[in-house]
Amino acid sequence: MKRRLAGLTIGTILLAVAGATRAQGPASPPFRPTSPLAITGGILLDGTGAPPRHDQTVLIQGERIVAVGPADTVKVPPGAQTIDATGMTIMPGLINSNQHIQLNPLFPSPAAGLPLAQIKARWERTWSAMERRAFVYLMQGVTSMRNTSGPAKRLLAVKTAIDRGDLPGPRLFLGGALFMSRASFNHYIAEQKTPADAVAFMRDEFAYAVIEDVDKDTDRFTGPEFNYWKLLMSSEKWDGSNDFTDEELRRIIGKGRKHGKKIDVHCGGSNDGLRRMVAFDVDTLEHPFYRHELIDEDIIQGYTKKGVIVDTLLIQMISEGLRASDPHRFDETIYAMSMDPAEYRILLQYRDTMLANATSPDKPGHAYYDPDAPPDGPALLRKPGRTPPTTRPLNELKRRIDISKENMRRFIMAGAKFSMGTDTGAFLNLQQEDPNAREMMLMVEMGMPPLEVVKASTRNGAEALGLLEDLGTLEVGKLADIIVVAGNPLQDMSVMKRVAVVVKGGVRFK
Repeated sequence: MKRRLAGLTIGTILLAVAGATRAQGPASPPFRPTSPLAITGGILLDGTGAPPRHDQTVLIQGERIVAVGPADTVKVPPGAQTIDATGMTIMPGLINSNQHIQLNPLFPSPAAGLPLAQIKARWERTWSAMERRAFVYLMQGVTSMRNTSGPAKRLLAVKTAIDRGDLPGPRLFLGGALFMSRASFNHYIAEQKTPADAVAFMRDEFAYAVIEDVDKDTDRFTGPEFNYWKLLMSSEKWDGSNDFTDEELRRIIGKGRKHGKKIDVHCGGSNDGLRRMVAFDVDTLEHPFYRHELIDEDIIQGYTKKGVIVDTLLIQMISEGLRASDPHRFDETIYAMSMDPAEYRILLQYRDTMLANATSPDKPGHAYYDPDAPPDGPALLRKPGRTPPTTRPLNELKRRIDISKENMRRFIMAGAKFSMGTDTGAFLNLQQEDPNAREMMLMVEMGMPPLEVVKASTRNGAEALGLLEDLGTLEVGKLADIIVVAGNPLQDMSVMKRVAVVVKGGVRFK
């Protein structure tokens, strides 16, 4: 402990209070801890699953926590800034295990059927907003996140700037790309009708890494800048040739283990895909709460018994149904205030389409997004002489919400270990809607005890990253990633929308 705290010991830090100063607000760049910081008087949820403790103080020196305990026993040193958390809850910063700074929820990702010039133009605009999105996630209480796709070179630039203290944002943990087999990638671009000149861009500069030679094609992801490898399995039932073979999977996983990488898997949207991957040595499983079928009990038990951490993402699975059921949510001022006029017009076109579809809730409706519409222009402008795309009937979308929720209940009832993820930035899953709070509220609704929801959203997220030594709980010696919530989430999880204070690495950002 003394080494990690750069020679400081608890005895040298716990001095009598002599002129501690009240915190004056968020820090400015460069973001570096400049003085001791004390958060006093709050209810403490330490993230371990332990019961709450009242009237607690957390003392921070440099980047780390140096004391946690009753307010009358922790002495705040002279010159420390203090934050009065009376009536509020002190807890670890949230760890979102599947989230994105590089996606735009107005467009399906990656809309691979567009001409290359349109794809590049759209994504350059989207990538230019990554720093802003990172800041907003931090303000929502996310101090660490797994950004679970590529492109690595774009994300690494933002990660590096955040790590240097130049930009406000969560700690970003990257996989670099979604690992796909050649067969699966070929099926994908054919299904998306990707123009020939756009194939190389989609393969090399967007989210994917096509793995043909396991050794050669994974070498660029072995460095310390990558925390995990994510396997993006085909949604088609495996026939022996349309995805990675068993041997290829074992080799990829084995090489990842050799280089200290956690193994994450997206199994495709079926019982078949989930059942196949139970046999492999994976650490984390992404969003298995599929909308179209109930997950078989043997699959759920298989992942639960192996201790695989299940990343929730229920909000993403039910986003379309929720939005279609309440299109007037987009009339709220927050959307207009947080989007440029051109993007807000697109959102209002989606709203109008949803309202029109609701008049015939048992019939297929017009699709909100039309790839043949002008680039980033009116979504309802159709080319003449063609059948416009459709979406599922509103009542079918509502039924699919129930299926996803039931699948989550089944995993909860089986005793699965969870982390919290939202996939924010995926189509119609908007950052403005407090995604972490909404996901945590859904976890409670589906039967998870509130204390376990907090643990899943903090401690288990750190375990999924392999970083429990430093992150995920409020304990002496750990990195000071801390939030203060205006209320008590054990009584009402919706208070997670009211993150009053954000500290990351000993620096107050909010």
